[in-house]
Amino acid sequence: MLLLHLPISLYPCPSVSKNFLGYARMNSSPQIEPAGTEADFRIDGHVDVLYQMFESKSNVPFEELSDGAVTLEKMKSAGVAAAVFAFYCPDFHNGAGSAGFLSKLLDYAEQYLTGLVHIKSAKDLNNCISQKEPGMIWLIENADCLLEFDRGRLAQAGIRVAGLTHMGKNRIGDGNNVPFPEGLTSEGKALVKELAKEGLAFDAAHLADPGFRDLTRIYEGPLISSHTGVRALSNIPRNLTRSQVAIIIERKGVIGIAADPKMLATSGEASIDDVFRHIDWIAQSFDVDSIGIGTDFCGFFTPNAGFEDITRLSSLARIMSENGYPEPAIKKIMGGNWRVFYEKLFRQG
Repeated sequence: MLLLHLPISLYPCPSVSKNFLGYARMNSSPQIEPAGTEADFRIDGHVDVLYQMFESKSNVPFEELSDGAVTLEKMKSAGVAAAVFAFYCPDFHNGAGSAGFLSKLLDYAEQYLTGLVHIKSAKDLNNCISQKEPGMIWLIENADCLLEFDRGRLAQAGIRVAGLTHMGKNRIGDGNNVPFPEGLTSEGKALVKELAKEGLAFDAAHLADPGFRDLTRIYEGPLISSHTGVRALSNIPRNLTRSQVAIIIERKGVIGIAADPKMLATSGEASIDDVFRHIDWIAQSFDVDSIGIGTDFCGFFTPNAGFEDITRLSSLARIMSENGYPEPAIKKIMGGNWRVFYEKLFRQG
């Protein structure tokens, strides 16, 4: 059994165990990554680059961007094999017009998200990893738009994951900023069942607690939370409770720890050490097999000290190594777990 590192933070973690539980459990299962050139790939489970480009009315293709937390050159420099690009539909579009907004966003993405392989299959993903050619996976953030959207176009776009809400209330249910949240609506429950039959999985990020409970009652498939923290360390409705973490792990999903300081610390200020603290809490409370990174880069404004852009993923890996994490565990967290999730999801389709 690996000896536990000393805490790197002054924040108390009374529920953290005295042994690194992930190490023993991890060694009882096969390695995720094959030996050789694929070993050091990384996957970011949530970035908001698309909406940032769209909202700024940028006509600069992604491959030509030089500024920002996520660019093609920075992805290559960081060894990022894939990033999950969120199709974020703001709450003010909720209603019958939201499908039209998603259509515009798709049109924009098809024109301007250049220089990346559009990953729609397990083969695409594995080629990006083996050939070190960065790719993108598409995800819906706020599925209100899917109540009317053409499912044929959704399938053609290769979108296989949907987040049901953003922060507010929509026709599906309530997001994390609704003061007195309720569960999923009848429309929302029907949509979940329809999308599940079509092979989609669900992202619980932003979903209020009653909606999370309803989702897990009517849907038995894999769940993720693409960008989040844990309430044990930052007690806000946006983050996952211990029981929610356990459910996602039981469902063979992935929890993407974000870089957004608002999720990592109630003060609203955070550093890369806080990202590690949230990772470490899950690793020690459960294991490493469902932990990933979902930075949410380009989706927040307050910088994270030491984790300012996607190139700093290497710094996060180094912190894990310095705190006693074995290399196979680090590789799972930095991309291996996302790979397993998306490989299985694509193959089921």
